[in-house]
This record gives sequence, C-alpha cells and structure tokens, in this order.
Amino acid sequence: MNSKETKKKLGKYVVEKQIGKGSAANIYLAEQDSLGRKIVIKELLPLYASNKKIVIRFQREAKLVSQLSHDAIIHIYDYWVRGNSYYIAMEYVPGPHLRKILSTVHHLPVHIAAVIIYQICRGLEHAHKSGVIHRDLKPANIMISNQGQIKILDFGVAHFQEEESLTTLGALLGTYQYMSPEQALGKTVTPASDIFSLGILFYELLTGLKPFVKDDDSDVLEQIMHKKVRSARKINPAVPKLLNRVIKKCMRKNVRWRYQSVDKIKLKLERYLKKYSIDHNAILKVYLDNISPTPVDRRWPPNLARRIQFRLTHQKFATYLIWLTMIAGIVLGERYLYSREIRFADQRDIIGEFASSAWDKLKHALLNPKILIDRETSVEMEPGDSAVTP
Repeated sequence: MNSKETKKKLGKYVVEKQIGKGSAANIYLAEQDSLGRKIVIKELLPLYASNKKIVIRFQREAKLVSQLSHDAIIHIYDYWVRGNSYYIAMEYVPGPHLRKILSTVHHLPVHIAAVIIYQICRGLEHAHKSGVIHRDLKPANIMISNQGQIKILDFGVAHFQEEESLTTLGALLGTYQYMSPEQALGKTVTPASDIFSLGILFYELLTGLKPFVKDDDSDVLEQIMHKKVRSARKINPAVPKLLNRVIKKCMRKNVRWRYQSVDKIKLKLERYLKKYSIDHNAILKVYLDNISPTPVDRRWPPNLARRIQFRLTHQKFATYLIWLTMIAGIVLGERYLYSREIRFADQRDIIGEFASSAWDKLKHALLNPKILIDRETSVEMEPGDSAVTP
C-alpha cells in the first residue's frame, strides 16, 4: 500500500498497512479509533467476490468463529459488506506463526512442541464441543503471541457437524499435506479428522519434516491413504516413547483406531508436561525471546550411530544404575564360575543343554495338549478304589 492508502478507512477502522495476502483474501493491520486498539481486517479478494460459494464460505467463517469464545481461538469482532467487497475484523495477535518459526529453527525442542500441541488441543476441544471442525490445521494457521499465547486462525473451511457440506462429494477443502484420509476422499469429517491433522503438525514440530511430501497433489493424497510414516522417534531420538505413541495413534489411517476426541491427548501431554512449569505462556514467551536463526543441520535427521549415541548419553540415572548392576552381576558370576573351574566352553555347553531340554519339553507339550489336560483332570485314587466309567 502507498502512503495515501495507509490512512484509508474500511468501515469504522483506519487501515495502517497491508501485512499479508492469502489465497483468497488481503490482510490489513488497522486501528479502531473508538476503542484505540489494533485489529486485523480480512478482505475477500475482488476476484472471488462474484463466486457465490466462496462468499458463503467467507461469511460462514465470521459466523462460526464469532460463536467460539476461547483464549486459544482468534476472536472475530465484526463482519460487513461494502458494495462488492466483504470484510472480517478480527483480533490482532502480535507474534509469529508456526511456519515462520519452523523456517527459523527447523524443529522445536520436545517440551516446546508439547506445550504448543497441548494449547491447540484446548482450543480444538472447545470448537469440537461447539460442533465446529477446523479442517485446515497447519503451521501457518497457528500463531504464538509475543506473550506466549497460542491462537488458532483461519476457520475459512471449517463447518458445523450438523450442517451439510457446501462442497460436492470429492471436492476437497483444506491443505493436502495435512488432510486426513477421509477428508482426502471427500467423506464426512469428524473431530478425528482434525486429530489426524494435529498428529501431522506434532510430527513436523518434532522432526522438522512433513510426513507426506510429493510434487503432485494426487501423489500426496496417495501417500496419505497408504504410506506408512516413519516413526518420529527414529528421526529425532529426543522424542519420548509416550509422545511417539500419541503421534502414531493420531495418524492412524482408519478413523476408528484414532483418538476420537482431544481429551485423551490432553491427558497424555499433561503426564509428560507435569515436570515443567504450569505457566505454559511463560514457557513459550521465554522460548520466543531467545529464539535465534540456526542453519539447517546437514546431518539431520541423525543416522543410526548418532541416534544410539544420543540414547546412551540421555538416559535417567536409574537406567545407568540398572545397566551397571547387570554388568557387575555378570562379571561376579563369571568369576565365581571360574573359581569352580567351570570354563566358558563348559558354561556354553551347560546353557545349550538346558535350552535344548526346555525346547523339547515345550514342543512336546504343544504337540500333545492331551497330556496337559489329563494332568489337570486326573484324580489321585486310594488303593482298592476302582474307576467307574459312566
């Protein structure tokens, strides 16, 4: 915008500057003089003003989000039409979105990613209980304010579960790389569809990699349907088993095998985050204040040797103690056996004979189950008793 346009008015708001441009809308930073606060104005591009479906979708975004009142969801203040132009006034959140952060640091520390996903779960829980499904969760639609507050943006393709979809079967709304299988097929979406997208987002925050990447959109959709995703823990050895299991269950292909609500995900994350401060905003604020651009590690993701090295050097004290106790037990056992003149070759023979005997007994029991049954049902008889057959 030029200097003349910076002071133009849109409705009752004074525009300061254009701060972005999406696929269907211009984004402006403006000021509401009556309250003296900064706001963001979303203006539908003139190109789409005559497209009835897009206009309806734009109106629905304002309607849906205005009915949601939660600190993790962007607030809508106003909606109006001027001529052939459509506008939404919404909360201004000073701070970066996750896509910008990922372009700066490649991947996030585990506890930071867990805090972000936990706060997103809070917002999704409120939306889902209100019957609203987002359908387009991705890094560009998640902002972190400078005070460490998470905000979910862009409900442009969201809808009420009770309403019929505005699109025909097979017409896809959302971002392909973050779609659930049922969404990619144009089927009815449920809260579990958002949970699949949440799993992809969690995976990317922890590994710096998207699980489904291809040049052609149809190939991406094929991967979503059939590709087995490499474990996040195998890419980033710092990912604990608990969070790795959460990601895997979020990204199940079959909707019935996924989490059906974010409540259980929240409980898992609370279990992991209990060792950190309860003030999540403070944690994220400190992280943002100290974040600095880092070059992408050319050795990332780490190879097998580096993953083993990480695991060996990042265990709990109790784990090291157990290892040392086992090693000490083996050494002392060997010394005792050698003092009894039982050499290693003899030990090997003894163990081999024991294993062979145990295996033979097991095979015999498996091949002759009647013996086990007879033993269980047999009755010890006194002398002089006779068995009576019915």
